[in-house]
Amino acid sequence: MNISIADAHNRLSQWLKYLRQGPVTITRRGKPVGVIIDPAEYERLHQVEAYLQLLDISHELGEGASADEIYRLSRQELEQRA
Repeated sequence: MNISIADAHNRLSQWLKYLRQGPVTITRRGKPVGVIIDPAEYERLHQVEAYLQLLDISHELGEGASADEIYRLSRQELEQRA
């Protein structure tokens, strides 16, 4: 679903109810500038991102990396980002 910024501004509460059906893309002059998504979907995307980061760390360490080593390095990376 694509909506204009003006429509998002004028009827935000309506579009928030619509999120159960899928994300809402906000457009400016017909071009996407943002997306409103359901909080559960947002959390799921964070989990996918974390999993992909663990895969990257695993590949960087090589096949001999232990789960503890991957966990420790991923925690370090997360702490550096905070």
